[in-house]
Order: sequence, then C-alpha cells, then structure tokens
Amino acid sequence: REFLEQPTITKIGIVVVALGFLYNVGMTMLKGRKTVVSTVMMTGLIGLAVFFLFSFYNPENLARDKYYWWFVVHLWVEGVWELIMGSMLAFVLIKITGVDREVVEKWLYVIIAMALITGIIGTGHHFFWIGAPTVWLWLGSIFSALEPLPFFAMVLFSLNMVNRRRREHPNKAASLWAIGTTVTAFLGAGVWGF
Repeated sequence: REFLEQPTITKIGIVVVALGFLYNVGMTMLKGRKTVVSTVMMTGLIGLAVFFLFSFYNPENLARDKYYWWFVVHLWVEGVWELIMGSMLAFVLIKITGVDREVVEKWLYVIIAMALITGIIGTGHHFFWIGAPTVWLWLGSIFSALEPLPFFAMVLFSLNMVNRRRREHPNKAASLWAIGTTVTAFLGAGVWGF
C-alpha cells in the first residue's frame, strides 16, 4: 500500500506521538484562553490521530482497501495537516506582526473552509473503486483540481499579514519561516502535487 507501507510498530509509534502531542497541546489549551487558532489546532490534532488509524485496516478486497487508503491519503494530508499548518501559521503571524487577531482569524476561517471543502469533496474522484455514481468522479475531479487554492491562500495570507504588520519583530527568521513555509507548501503539495 503506497504511502502506508510502514511496519505496524512504526504506525503505532506515529499514533502514540500524535496522541502525545494532542495531550500536551490539549492540556495547555485547558489552562489558557480558547481562541479560534487553538480550536483549529485541536481539531487538526484530533484528526491527525483519528484519520491515521485507517492505515491499520488492510482488507483483502481491493475496493475496500482503496476506499480506506484514500481516507488516510486525502483526508489526513489534504485536510488535517492543512488545519495544523494554518493554525500554526496564524499563531506565528499574530505574535510577530501585531496584526489584530480578528483579521488573522478571518483569513484562517477562509483557508480552513477552502481546505476542508476541496479536500473532502476532492476525495470523491476515487469513489469509482466502490461503484459510486459517475457524478462523484466529476465532482471529485473538479474539487481535487481546486486543492492548491488553500495553499495559495496561505501564501497571500502570510504576505498580507507581514505587509500589514504594526511592529518590526526582531526575529526576522520567524517572518521568513512564515512566508517560506507557505510558498514551499504551495509549490510542493499544491503545484507539484497536482
């Protein structure tokens, strides 16, 4: 199974690390203020642990195998990881730019909506394996082609926030990280992944 060929012990390790990270961030959030950024991060971390569990299920039936395989590949990579990346980016940009939290959160809402809509519906172009109606092939293909848009929105978001900053943060590396991460994610997962 492509992308899921790790030994079982490695898969268990991935889940344990994801649960440990979820516990650490979750306990920190309980003590702190509940914000949109932290809620998106927690949603992403829960999805990180849950959607990878489908990699343990390896049925002999090829149609069922491909169905659950795409749950991990599409929904884990193109849904959950974008939530985590978007929330981390929003947190860093709030801290280093001084832009209002409300402005950053509005951008985050748009990015996660685009990521989830394109990622979930984009999975539909793989439903031909289970005999779904052909409309899913068309819908899935169209939305799958739109999957680079959330990454492009992250590029615009990071550039916009850095340009609107109200203070010069002494840590230039953090600003470069914010912009560089979005550009490389757009090129790698968006353009070349298409």
